Amino acid sequence: MTEQALVEGKAIAGPRQPAALWTLSWTELWERFSFYGIQVILAYYIYYTATDGGLGLSEFEALAITGAYGGAVYLSQPVGAWMGDRVFSARTMVAGGAVVVMSGHITLAVTSGLGGLLVGLGLIVLGTGALFPNVLAMMNYVYEQKEYSRKREVGFSLYYAGVLIGAFAGPMVTGWLQVAYGFHAGFSAAAFGMLLALAGYALGLRSLPEQAKRVPNPLTAQAGVRALVVVIAAIALIVVLVLVGVITTTNLNNYVIGAAILVSILYFAVMSRSGKVDAVERGKVLAFIPFFITATIAWTLILQLFTTFAVYADQRVDLTMGPITIPAAYISVFQVITGIIAGPLIASAWQRREAADPAGAPSADRKLGVSMLIMTATYLLFALLPVVFSGLIPLVAVIVGMVLLGISEVSFAPLFLSTAGKHAPRAFNAQMMALAGLTLSLGASLSGYLGQLYVSMSEIGFFLLCAGIAAACAGIMFVAKPAKGA
Repeated sequence: MTEQALVEGKAIAGPRQPAALWTLSWTELWERFSFYGIQVILAYYIYYTATDGGLGLSEFEALAITGAYGGAVYLSQPVGAWMGDRVFSARTMVAGGAVVVMSGHITLAVTSGLGGLLVGLGLIVLGTGALFPNVLAMMNYVYEQKEYSRKREVGFSLYYAGVLIGAFAGPMVTGWLQVAYGFHAGFSAAAFGMLLALAGYALGLRSLPEQAKRVPNPLTAQAGVRALVVVIAAIALIVVLVLVGVITTTNLNNYVIGAAILVSILYFAVMSRSGKVDAVERGKVLAFIPFFITATIAWTLILQLFTTFAVYADQRVDLTMGPITIPAAYISVFQVITGIIAGPLIASAWQRREAADPAGAPSADRKLGVSMLIMTATYLLFALLPVVFSGLIPLVAVIVGMVLLGISEVSFAPLFLSTAGKHAPRAFNAQMMALAGLTLSLGASLSGYLGQLYVSMSEIGFFLLCAGIAAACAGIMFVAKPAKGA
């Protein structure tokens, strides 16, 4: 096909990606910059003394609030996705969500005390819930267009590279600012990041597809009243359970997991039974179940980076290499940098393979299976290291493991998001992407439980267990089949 200049979001044909990709990637990069930038200093802000610029609460309270905040961010996304499908357009939800997130960071930057903290975090939770799933919904709209369908996997990998850049840069910037100028400087940087997100999004509005301006499945007035009653009842129930001591900081994670599982089941039930979903789309929803389960387990293993591997780096690794000694927390940097570099390269390689031999190109389930085999190799390596090395593990060996973990993540995550979009019913586009996001919520919560086994098991036994789980997931993917037409 000859190259031709197209406008209103239809980028130049041929090898170029659509302009909307860069608009959405820019927006999500800065949202992740602000999210992870806050996440890395939040617990310190809560338990540092007032002399050190913090609130002076206990470490236990700090971890409880931080954990609840992270869980709430992911659990708010189904609500934002539902609104993007039923009430407002995806384009409007993203703009409104970005404004609310920025307001939350500004609140943290200009206020002190627990009240300001809770208001600021609450605004970030609500805004992120509105923004994140609807950005993904618009990504799905972009690559539903015929001229871009063959560029889908590379596009999602480029998008995910933007996510990783934000996840890498945010903690580096806010962490440095917190040490040099105090917590509120870090919060201000996160707010400025969201201002950049909004500016880029506003400039790129014309690049977004026409579907982004529409409400796919508009809500009737009667259904709106019912939804409002359900929301009020749910909030009231949570408040009562907290007041009577049923929900506490010690068991909060159990309720987060339970809520995520319940919401996931409800999503599958509603989408598969809706009258607005035809037989073909219903088949796609049901075919997505093994992908959902595998992604939940994959995130549980990937997010050991912030649980098991944090302890591992602190206690089991010689962090000196030549004249350089790095902080234990920097171990994760090698994984993130690998993802930024490798993600687009891997997707491009798959695309070239498909172009060279369309009939023989591997399907999405096979590619996801390969990513889980790479993760299996990662954990087998860590099981082997204490056999090869006595005492502390050399840093270079751990870096190799982090590189493998990074490759496994970027081989899996963007392709999974792309696969979720292909299985989405048209009336539930944003909500299917929120359902995909719930795998991250479940994985984050379950990673804590799995990480506890590292303390109680032998090191070799733990890593062999993780390798076995990853291998089982690879088997599921090699057996599973995407729905016809997905």
